[in-house]
Amino acid sequence: MVTLPRTATRLCVVSLLAVFACRSGGGSESAATQDATPEATPEANAEATPEASPEASGVVTKTKPTLAPLPEVVATVDGHEIPRSEFDARYEPGAAQILARRTDGEIPAPYQAMQREKIIEELVWAKLLELEAERSGVDATPEALAAQEESGRRHIRDWPAWLARVGQTVEIRHQANVVYVRERALFEARGLTLEPTEAELRAAYEAARDKLVAPAELVRASHILITYGPRVGDEKIQPLMPDQRESATPEQLAKWDAAAKARAAALREAALAPGVDFNELAREWSEGPGAFRGGDMGLFPRRQMVGEYAEAAFALEPGQLSEPIKSDKGYYVIKSFGHYPAGPLPFEAVRADLVRELQGQKYKAALAALQAELHGRFTVVSPALDEARAFRAKP
Repeated sequence: MVTLPRTATRLCVVSLLAVFACRSGGGSESAATQDATPEATPEANAEATPEASPEASGVVTKTKPTLAPLPEVVATVDGHEIPRSEFDARYEPGAAQILARRTDGEIPAPYQAMQREKIIEELVWAKLLELEAERSGVDATPEALAAQEESGRRHIRDWPAWLARVGQTVEIRHQANVVYVRERALFEARGLTLEPTEAELRAAYEAARDKLVAPAELVRASHILITYGPRVGDEKIQPLMPDQRESATPEQLAKWDAAAKARAAALREAALAPGVDFNELAREWSEGPGAFRGGDMGLFPRRQMVGEYAEAAFALEPGQLSEPIKSDKGYYVIKSFGHYPAGPLPFEAVRADLVRELQGQKYKAALAALQAELHGRFTVVSPALDEARAFRAKP
């Protein structure tokens, strides 16, 4: 059985050059995806450092930083109010998880400030996009929105329950999809493209060429993960919660294992069919957090993986698929996309990573330009957001 550490680094997925700086890690995917769990909380900073009181008694007291209670209207955008209820719907699921891990019944002020800034900014941005769409007549088409919505819930039997596991609701996910397609419609209307040209990719490769030297033998691979748990037919499921696994009988565990293995084998057969794009198949069917990027693990050295995962990935010839590989998370079907010796890496070895890098850069630039334009056109007022930013800026 492969045991894949949760804290693994995915080489080249976040940063292309990270592959050459990494010295350790594991082969699993982290939970940081379109369905990520609530952000890590600054609980370590929840308590202020005690300062000696100047009083004659010499008593040392603790002072806890606090935030003012949120008003019923957390922001206005050109006179349009954003009610606190919209903030609460996004804040409360994560806050409940924090409270469940604490014994004092309090949400640390740093966490509150972090979430207030993040959530209010998101709500303000959604309203700015809505107002600009109304003003300009440029908006996402119903077809684009429908396609975006469908891509997220394909093969999921109970969509509300799936979203509840990641602290969302159907309405919150819908609003996120609206923002996604509306941004891209407004980018397109301004001639802001997110896809890099081949010339840009080549230029980026040449600019980094001296650093693109593999310190050891590397493999590039993607995979489909089918997890354990009760499923109906071919539906996609989420990983078992700890209490589900602990309370399951040996018979149930064996049944779930057999079902996952059979499903992985069926998807392997589907991937072998002529003309099938493995990454698109993984994007549609994989139950791992990396499904949104087609299961692509980027480039990695042998030591990045453990056990049978590394053995299979490094034994495959480019284009080959592994048999289903059992792990503590489920069954993996791995496809090799390249095998490179230590030394300078060719363009094709890093092209996919360069595409992601440049897409990210282009998106950030386009977003910054659109934000500057809309904040200049519409008036945003939010004392709560100002307070949260000031709180977080304190040393």
